[in-house]
Amino acid sequence: MTAIKFTDAIITLNSVSSLPTHPTAPKAFGGLGYTSVDVKAAFDRLPRLICERFNALLDDVSSTGDSSLAAAMPTGITSSQTLRDLFVSIGDGTVLSYIPFEGVTLASYLAALRSDLDRALGALGLA
Repeated sequence: MTAIKFTDAIITLNSVSSLPTHPTAPKAFGGLGYTSVDVKAAFDRLPRLICERFNALLDDVSSTGDSSLAAAMPTGITSSQTLRDLFVSIGDGTVLSYIPFEGVTLASYLAALRSDLDRALGALGLA
């Protein structure tokens, strides 16, 4: 998994609360050397880190690799199915063969519905 939790240390390291509230004199003149560009960059650091981590989480959840988060998340559809298995079955078209619906699989239900519709349309002379 590539997703990483935010720790207090990471938040502190990327926070702006420790910075001066406005730019300071250059270090050569005894100041801290923060320019307005440095202050602006500090304000952008944490939101950018949050976006980076969120994107990594999305990549991990949507991945089908063995070490992905999706490979470890059960779906509850069947006892052993993971989110990765669900993604794969959606991709290869087998998902309808095991999703339960009205006491049968969704594929069986849809096939019976199609058959009923074909018979009804045939009886009306529309098939």
